[in-house]
Amino acid sequence: MIEVSFISKSFKGKKALDNVSLTIGQREAVCIIGSMGSGKSTLLRCVAGLESPEQGTVSFEGKLLSQQSVGYNHIGMVFQSFNLFPHINVLHNLTLAPMKVLGMSRKEAEEQAFQQLNKVGLGNKANLFPHELSAGQRQRVAIARCLVMNPRVMLFDEPTSALDPIATAEVMDVMRKLKKEIPLVIITHKISLVKEIADRVIFMQNGRICEEGPTAELLNAPKQSETRSFLNYQKNMMYQIDSLQFDRPELNARIECYCNRFGLGSQAFHFVQLVVEELLNLLPLEEGIQLMLSKSDNEVRMMLDVVLPPTDVMYLDSGQAKDALSLSIVQGLCDRMQETTDEQGNKLIHLELNKERLLMD
Repeated sequence: MIEVSFISKSFKGKKALDNVSLTIGQREAVCIIGSMGSGKSTLLRCVAGLESPEQGTVSFEGKLLSQQSVGYNHIGMVFQSFNLFPHINVLHNLTLAPMKVLGMSRKEAEEQAFQQLNKVGLGNKANLFPHELSAGQRQRVAIARCLVMNPRVMLFDEPTSALDPIATAEVMDVMRKLKKEIPLVIITHKISLVKEIADRVIFMQNGRICEEGPTAELLNAPKQSETRSFLNYQKNMMYQIDSLQFDRPELNARIECYCNRFGLGSQAFHFVQLVVEELLNLLPLEEGIQLMLSKSDNEVRMMLDVVLPPTDVMYLDSGQAKDALSLSIVQGLCDRMQETTDEQGNKLIHLELNKERLLMD
């Protein structure tokens, strides 16, 4: 279906892609993962014809593609930011390209548009404007807009990164149905989407494909140390605090990114942020502590673990707590709290955050 052969691409002297090759088969859903700057988006844009590789080739159904090639009409792309025209309604957003590019009549284009809107569950939204839709609905309209062009493969660039959990589930449901019909190539940082949709996973680092394989195999038993490190980072958020003047905005940004990674919305982020802030009020930050947020694989349950230097102080004991109000708030926001020591005498604090509060969005 799609054959990428030894392509390279640089921006301002820095290589974004370095001799990359891959194949996408019929009715295969492939997720490409990797950290920012790993080359994922550049690779997808080269396949879509939005960027031209400096060397190497991209083939579609056995024929070389160029930016002028008609073959690109058969490759649909869905962007993170929807890219709908704000000044025209949903129906017009869908009929514009089929009429201008494919030469369809207005009647034919509208029939196709309603067919695809019904497929994504939005047949009753044709006369609304993009600003009248939720983020999840706008993304589904963007998918329908691709489908009216009768693509033979669809590319997705972070399709759920800007969506709340409910909207994410709606878009994933559409993608789950699409993978039965046409190949999908998806860039995402959400491992939950990878597990749900992908048949195969490609991990990129520094412009190269570091590892690829069947989804369960790569996620559960990666062969490369770089892949293991990346997946561990995706599962856990680590943060070191060594003084009272640590960078709170950076910590909050890390927490927000971590919540977004698992499709948790803004209320869940503010909930986790509150637990962390109140817990920090109880701890001697100047002595150095390590925070770790982690999430259960099988359910919406988040844990907060803290490692502190050896001490006899019981920070979660009401008789020794530095701030009784903060302790009371933490107790009310957690399902379980535990304070122990490890073999080296380091203090360990383990909190299980309230599940219902995480699901409030």
